[in-house]
Amino acid sequence: MEHLWWKPQSLRNKITWPLSPIGQGPRVKILIVLATKNPHKIKEIQAILGKEFNFRLLSDYIDFEIKETGRTLLENSLIKAAFTFKVSNLPSLADDSGLFIEALGGEPGIYSSRYGKNDEERINIVLHKLSGIKDRRAKFRAVYVYYCGPDNYEVFEGECSGRITETARGKNGFGYDPIFIPDGYKKTFAELGPTIKNRISHRARALKDFKIYLNRKKTSGI
Repeated sequence: MEHLWWKPQSLRNKITWPLSPIGQGPRVKILIVLATKNPHKIKEIQAILGKEFNFRLLSDYIDFEIKETGRTLLENSLIKAAFTFKVSNLPSLADDSGLFIEALGGEPGIYSSRYGKNDEERINIVLHKLSGIKDRRAKFRAVYVYYCGPDNYEVFEGECSGRITETARGKNGFGYDPIFIPDGYKKTFAELGPTIKNRISHRARALKDFKIYLNRKKTSGI
């Protein structure tokens, strides 16, 4: 990764960059620039983190598609977060996530969003490859990076285990939601809807840890 302009030292680095408050008085909001154009992800982030945070988008600063050239979810998240910070000069939040299927050796994995031309094609590819296979175990993984400068970032990870259905079910959600049933449930993410999904999903678990982290920072006055 010689092309990167920072040198990651570890998976977790202590944030020393000051958070960016908006407004005055006791109800201070933290400003975060989101390194995504995906409207579904933006909606999820806003729903999970809540109204005590203010968000801007990378598109507020530049119309640019960041290429995911990393070999891991963390590398891709770092690439996107670092670029967004460099453009905005504000704390940024980026994620990469993927569906990892046991019987397919971890596919589609980091290539989940590039496994086909659109959600329908990607789902059909997965179901075709799993045709006749009894082992349907899978997990969603998400890695978020909160980035405040080179060697000055924090990593938050979340997982959700489950299984792949035989056919697509449900009309809510996006991506692979219609074919993924989380453990402990009989319905797919697309059938369960956003209220339950935003409580148990891989992104929800990572973002809840991120929210706890930010609230601690805000309480400590950093």
